Amino acid sequence: MLLTKSLIHKLSALSPQIQASIRISSSSGGPLFFAAICDRPAGYLNTPLTVVAAGLSKWLDIYSGVLMVRVLLSWFPNIPWDRQPLSAIRDLCDPYLNLFRNIIPSVFDTLDVSPLLAFAVLETLGSILNNSR
Repeated sequence: MLLTKSLIHKLSALSPQIQASIRISSSSGGPLFFAAICDRPAGYLNTPLTVVAAGLSKWLDIYSGVLMVRVLLSWFPNIPWDRQPLSAIRDLCDPYLNLFRNIIPSVFDTLDVSPLLAFAVLETLGSILNNSR
């Protein structure tokens, strides 16, 4: 109980802007369980679905970056794709890109525009996940 009063005293000494961002949660007049930082808008629900959506959204952002590296490195013909970490990038990205290579053929047998559709699908999925949070 002494620790609770000490924590409340320290929190009350903070600036009003910091006080507004800290929510103190207690259970029906019982001891103080935790203080949580509230950087979410009012009405935000932290349900398992929103946590999964946030995680998938971050994963899609990372995968888009790896995919961008793969596409940019494909412009250089002398890169040894059989060495690490390039083979890992190839193994991660090529199965996804092959889905779109089967849909969109190469232009003039040299220019592969299928990554454009691949990035569009990733962006669409990312925006759906961001809106579901």
